[in-house]
Amino acid sequence: DMPAGDDDPAAKELDEMKKRLKEIEDEAAALREMQAKVEKEMGAVQDPASAAAAAASREEVDSRSVFVGNV
Repeated sequence: DMPAGDDDPAAKELDEMKKRLKEIEDEAAALREMQAKVEKEMGAVQDPASAAAAAASREEVDSRSVFVGNV
């Protein structure tokens, strides 16, 4: 049988690790919440129809563009 004193440093270290893990999980949750808020405010989530319209618009602009190289 090992005395309880020998196990105490390991238990203390384990408790510190659990505390740190909890802090990391809380921080990750806060970051996810902030990211969702920013995406909502910026309108980062686009529907496929508007993305297709933007691609068509880009293609039209590209068709009217002229590349000038080695000037």
